[in-house]
Amino acid sequence: MTTVAGPVSEEWPRSLLALMYHGIHDLPLDEGHFDPRYSVTSAAFEQQMLRLRARFGRAWVPGSQMVAAAGDEVMITFDDGDVADATVALPILLKLGLRAVFFITSGFVDRSGSVTSAQLRGLADAGMVIGAHGASHRFLSGLLDTELRGELVSSRILLEQISGRRVDMLALPGGRGGCRELEAARAAGYAHCFCSVPGINRNHAPDEYLQRVAITRSLDLKGFDQILSWRGTAVRRLRWRHHLLALPKVMIGDRNYDRLRKALVR
Repeated sequence: MTTVAGPVSEEWPRSLLALMYHGIHDLPLDEGHFDPRYSVTSAAFEQQMLRLRARFGRAWVPGSQMVAAAGDEVMITFDDGDVADATVALPILLKLGLRAVFFITSGFVDRSGSVTSAQLRGLADAGMVIGAHGASHRFLSGLLDTELRGELVSSRILLEQISGRRVDMLALPGGRGGCRELEAARAAGYAHCFCSVPGINRNHAPDEYLQRVAITRSLDLKGFDQILSWRGTAVRRLRWRHHLLALPKVMIGDRNYDRLRKALVR
């Protein structure tokens, strides 16, 4: 029987900057699910990790026995479970001595372009933390209460069975969710929930979402450095973009907005 290990410590940093990646792809035909906006090249990713390590010394993950004396930490997260998480990102992280959190959509495991069960277990065995990203990647805000619970519970249970680790963190698919989804996640066994609102988390409480910053393909090293320090034009641009995109999402709905984005990308 698989033994599910719990976290070493529940202590969280006073200040936490959570970076969000979706895939590491050099070219559109690379293995995995290339996205022209969110797929970061392997060279850019490695340079960013070097900058991150130079500034913070490490990347913090839940379960770490120590937090910085100043309480300021940075977290690396990945969404969806693209196969490049295991084949490209993991070797770079291990080479640089960094750890990350991988939010996996459980229904994508073993599908073409996504991590296999063996690769998922390999991520956990390498010291990476596994979190959930829903079972089907449907927006949780559009589900009925029974569907929502099923999505949350089935995803956590399957990921725990595969990884052999406790899964108690959730990242909202598409960043869509509010109070109802947060309450349902807590009831389903998740201790911490992440959204896609760009920001830095200060004095985090379990009854609120953790903000994350999406790292995109077009971001240069100067902009990445500004994000790490959380000041400058790159930060202001992120905030303005988030506010501008919030309006059409409200006007046409999450599903229609997602369909429109995919059509524009194609």
